[in-house]
Amino acid sequence: MKLLPTSLSFTIVVLLLTACERLPMEEALVLHYFTSTEGSYTDIKLEQGQLVYTYFEDTENRCAQWFKSTPCWTPTDLKTVSAPLDAETETNLRKLVSEQKLMETAATTLKVAQGQASADRAYSEKLTIRLGENEQQLVYLSRPNAPPKPEFFQQIEQLLQTAAEKIRTPNR
Repeated sequence: MKLLPTSLSFTIVVLLLTACERLPMEEALVLHYFTSTEGSYTDIKLEQGQLVYTYFEDTENRCAQWFKSTPCWTPTDLKTVSAPLDAETETNLRKLVSEQKLMETAATTLKVAQGQASADRAYSEKLTIRLGENEQQLVYLSRPNAPPKPEFFQQIEQLLQTAAEKIRTPNR
């Protein structure tokens, strides 16, 4: 078998690369989901393909009978793990986020819910989404009389929670 000279091989590769249609660079995806209560803490961030999960795990069962209006955990109780996000989950998240119609509907639903002032106690769930230059900050107030959480919000939250659990307990 006869090999081409190195310079000719290099030239052919360069020509092939420049002749190929280039795919547009994917826009940067940043997601941040956060919620905490007296007995829980969840902070999941996705940026540059890296998932960072900070959480509280009540291994000592301290929160089981907690009655105070302050957290049963302290910042020193929080644990953080991180790992690259798997390609399938990132693709699914990008697909959900890029479906602007759903995102706009979710934002509208949440703004309406926010506008309904109530004396009821509520826990907030925050979701910040940035795709390229577009950013959306959503807050869902969880309380007994709250409207259902928008499906879009639930789907992103579930994908992030599942990915976070995988990096927290990789052998399961």
